[in-house]
Amino acid sequence: MNRINSAKATSSIARFSSGLMLLLMVLFSSCLKEDINTAEGVPSDYMSILDVKTLYKGTDLTLSRDNMFGASKITGVVISDEVTGNIPKGYLVIQQTSRFRTRGVVLNFGANASIPYKLGDSITVSVEGTTLGRRNGVLQINGASLSSITKNAEHIFYEPTQITLKELKSNFSNYESTLIKVAHVDALITNVPVAGESEIKELAGDRATMHVESTAAFATKEIPINASYVGIPLWDNKTGNGTEDAKQLFWIRNLSGITDESGSLYENFPETFEDGDAAMYASGYAATKNGNLKTGLYTLTNSFLGGEANDRAISGKYSLRLNQNSTTDSWCTMNFDLDYGASKITLWAGSYGASADLGSTWRVEYSQDGGGIWYQLGQDVLTISKDKKQFTFLTNIKGKVRFRIGKVGIGASTTNNQNGRFNMDDFAVYKNPTDDGTGVIVHPTYDNLFSWQFNNPSSAGTEVTANATSTVNGISTPVLSRGFGLNAAGLARGFGSNAKATLENGSAAQIPSTKAIAIDQKTYFQIDFTVNNGSTLSISAIDAQIRRSGAGARNHAWYYSINDATYQPTGAGSINYELTTGDGDVMPTNYVYHTSQLQNIPGGSKVSLRMYVWGFTNFGSGSFAFGRTAATTTTPVLRIGGKIIP
Repeated sequence: MNRINSAKATSSIARFSSGLMLLLMVLFSSCLKEDINTAEGVPSDYMSILDVKTLYKGTDLTLSRDNMFGASKITGVVISDEVTGNIPKGYLVIQQTSRFRTRGVVLNFGANASIPYKLGDSITVSVEGTTLGRRNGVLQINGASLSSITKNAEHIFYEPTQITLKELKSNFSNYESTLIKVAHVDALITNVPVAGESEIKELAGDRATMHVESTAAFATKEIPINASYVGIPLWDNKTGNGTEDAKQLFWIRNLSGITDESGSLYENFPETFEDGDAAMYASGYAATKNGNLKTGLYTLTNSFLGGEANDRAISGKYSLRLNQNSTTDSWCTMNFDLDYGASKITLWAGSYGASADLGSTWRVEYSQDGGGIWYQLGQDVLTISKDKKQFTFLTNIKGKVRFRIGKVGIGASTTNNQNGRFNMDDFAVYKNPTDDGTGVIVHPTYDNLFSWQFNNPSSAGTEVTANATSTVNGISTPVLSRGFGLNAAGLARGFGSNAKATLENGSAAQIPSTKAIAIDQKTYFQIDFTVNNGSTLSISAIDAQIRRSGAGARNHAWYYSINDATYQPTGAGSINYELTTGDGDVMPTNYVYHTSQLQNIPGGSKVSLRMYVWGFTNFGSGSFAFGRTAATTTTPVLRIGGKIIP
C-alpha cells in the first residue's frame, strides 16, 4: 500500500512540474530580445590599445561601438614629456600592457592645442567618433572628441622595455609609440650637440637614428661616445602617410633618457667566455684554473665555465659559474692590464638556474698594481633572479687597470646569507676617454695635515687611544681610537686590534667576515677632531701602512661623518689586502678630493674619519693594525693630507 501511494504521488508531482516548466518557457521566451546572443555576455566599455591598433587596415577608420565590439574607451599612461619639447606639437603618447604585450598610440590634439596631461598621468579616453589613421607615418587617434578625457591617477611610470637596435629595426611597428631603452651603444659622431638626427650603432653593427628637436630643453647636450638611451620610436614620412617610405626615428624623451655615458669599448670585449683554453671548461670548483679567453689570460678560483641549460648563457653556449656554500673566495680574475683606465663596466649576471639554488652576493673589484691590492667598485650585489640581467658600474678610473668578479667566502647559503651558485656572461669594459694611455695620473697638490708614528715613543699596540704625533694649526689634536667591535691587541711600534667575540649587550658576536657585519658590530678604527673657529679645512688624501696576520681582516673602507651625522663612504671604495708582511705594507693613497662634503669644512665642525675592517676568520688571534713604524725611524704609518685656511 505504501509503495502504491508513493508511486501515485510521484506521478502527480511529475505532471505538475512538466506543466510548470512549459509555462515558464513560454513566459521567458516572450521576454527575450530577438538579436542578443546570450553566449557573448555584456560587452566591455573598454578596448585595449593592442586591439585598437589591429583595427587599422591601411585606411582611416572612424572608431565606433560597432567596429570596437561595443567598446568606446581606451586607457593608458602618458609616456611623452611635453615639458622638454621633444615630441611633435599636439602629440600625447600613451601606452598600456595587455595580455603581456605592451603597445602605445599617439593622441593628436592638433599643433596649437594646450595639453593638460603630463608624464606619468593615467588617463581614460573616449574615442568614439575619433579617427584612427596614419599622419606622416605615425599611427594616431585624432578628432574633436579627444577632449573627453578623465585623469585617473598621477605619477604612474613605466619601466622602458630594453631591446637591441636589431630588434627595434626588425619589429619597429610593435615598439612604435612605446617607451624603450637601447643600452650601451656608440654614437657615430660625438662631442656635438644632440639636436637633429644622429646615428647610434651597437657592437653587432645595427643602427638607429635618434631625433632631438632644436628647441628641446636638452638640445645642446653633447653626444657621448657610448651611452644608453630611453625614448619613443615614431615613424616619420615627410611626403605621405604610410610607412613604406618612412624613416624609423627614435625620439629621446628628456635629458634623463641619456645615461651610462662612457668611452669606447675595449677591443675584443665583451668577454663571452667562448673559445678559451680547454682547462677553463673543466668541470669542478676545487682546482684553480689558469688559461686564455678571448680578451686575455684569466684565473678562475672556485669556478669554471659551464655550458648546461641552467647556466643560461646570454651569448653562445658558455657562461661563468661560481661555487655555492664556499667559505673561501670565488673569483674570475684578469691577469692582464688595460691601458686606458675605465669609465664603465657591464655584465650579465644571475643566480644559477637550478630551483634549489638561492641567490648570490657578488662584487666587482679592480687593481692598479698588477693584482696586489684590490679596490671594490660599487657595492655588493644580491642577485636572486635566475634569468640574467645586465648590470652597469660607472666609474672614472685612470691608468692601467685590471678587474675581477666574484664573491667572498661567506659560508653556507641561507635566506639571510645567500651564497648560491652564481652565473655571469658578456663582461665588458669601456675606456676612460680622458686617459691618454701613459699611465700618469695627476692629482691636486696637498699638504700633510696630521699623522701618526709609533716608534718615538715606541707604542705597545694596546693603547686605548693615540693622539696624532704631528698636527697643523687650525684643528684640535686628532685622536685615533677603536670601535666596540675591536679589542686592543699588542704590536710593538703599531696600533693593534683583533675581533671582539661579544656585542655591547653581552651576547655572542659574529665573526666580522663581511662589511655588513663590521658596520653592525662597530668593527672599525676612528679618527676624531674639530676644525677651529676661523679656519676652513679640505681633506684630499689618506695614506696608511697596515699589517695583518693570516686570520686578520682582509678588507677595509674609509667612511666619514661631519658633526656626528650618518657615516658615508668617502667614495674611494673598499680595499682588499691579503699580504702578511711582518712590518706591514703601505697602501695606495686613498684620494678623497672628489668627495664634496670633505671640502671647505667650516670652523666649528667636528670631523670623524672611520675605517671599517672585515674579513676576519676568527676571534682573538686574527690581528689587524696600523703600522709598524720601522724601529730606526719616525716615518708616519697613518697620514691625512689636504689644505687648511688660514
